[in-house]
Amino acid sequence: MTIYSNELIGKKESVVDEILLLNPTQTPMLNLLGFGSPVTSTTHVWYEDEMFATRAKVTTAANATITELIVDSVEPFRTRMTAEVGEEIVLITAVDPATKKLTVVRGYQGTTAASIALNAVIEVMYGDGLEGADARDARFKARTKSDNVTQIFEDTVTVTGTAEEIAQYGIGGAGLYEYEKAKKQLELALQLEKAIIGGRKFDNSNYRNMRGIRSFISTNVTVASGAVSKTILDDVAQKIYSAGGFAAGSAGYAFVVPAAQKRAISDFTSTQIRLTQAENARGQVVDYIVNDFGRFQVVLNDNLKSDEIFFIDANRIQIRPLGGRSFSHTYLGKQGDYTSGQIVGEYTMEFKQEKAHARIKGLTA
Repeated sequence: MTIYSNELIGKKESVVDEILLLNPTQTPMLNLLGFGSPVTSTTHVWYEDEMFATRAKVTTAANATITELIVDSVEPFRTRMTAEVGEEIVLITAVDPATKKLTVVRGYQGTTAASIALNAVIEVMYGDGLEGADARDARFKARTKSDNVTQIFEDTVTVTGTAEEIAQYGIGGAGLYEYEKAKKQLELALQLEKAIIGGRKFDNSNYRNMRGIRSFISTNVTVASGAVSKTILDDVAQKIYSAGGFAAGSAGYAFVVPAAQKRAISDFTSTQIRLTQAENARGQVVDYIVNDFGRFQVVLNDNLKSDEIFFIDANRIQIRPLGGRSFSHTYLGKQGDYTSGQIVGEYTMEFKQEKAHARIKGLTA
């Protein structure tokens, strides 16, 4: 059947699968995360629940007779609750949010009151267990609001009739237009990859840039100032564990590393890693880090900065198109002796529970 130019105009075809298959080594984050369901607005909003904290730090040292403790946060504490600091149990009788002061009974439940050092951890335990007590006052922790904006990624393919007909090495049977289209798709995929990793949120009406992973992670940021080590990676995993990040399991977590850090990890001594390789192989490649908190994939991604590593949960991150604006190609038709088409996609990133992710920076190669 003959296809005429007027039939090509406005013809839209999805190219999402083509983009994912083009070059996984250049867009590893897109291939790790994939694409989620569409959003319905240029500003995408989601709400997150978070448990009350259970630990705080004592910000003023106290001897064994002091009954008022100053802490960095009173969120974990309520009256008629017990808390543990060191080997001592205390009973909380009053909480003052304004001064971050806890009034306590020292040496509770048969424990011995002892000096409390600066920055000692105090952890809430349980209620006082008083029989016949009145019901506690209810407390509620409001959900937190997060948002991101959609960003448009677009480019145009134009090939003259003459160029399409000239035989060229390496073009293949599909022709020059399809060859150039594939190149543009890879360029746009790389732009989206970089926005997902390092995008800075900008919203000025019709001009929008999404917020990326590097910008979202703020709580668990480790400044290394040295070479990557197994200890640094283990410490990061422990931070996430302590924050409850592995409550649903660790299967979605991965260390995403640039080339320089991938080589450094592969150079870990044999006592720190376990390898299975053929007898005739030389060198070593680390694809997984195994520690007390799980088995984590190591994903090579040279779109990161050379001095950083991400530790992310792919289950908590989604790349989502705006409505039906997943990457697609549309013929613009002939307006002269050339064929033209446009590739467009509009996406945002949903990044849930920022405290469940981590970033290491300041690493040396």
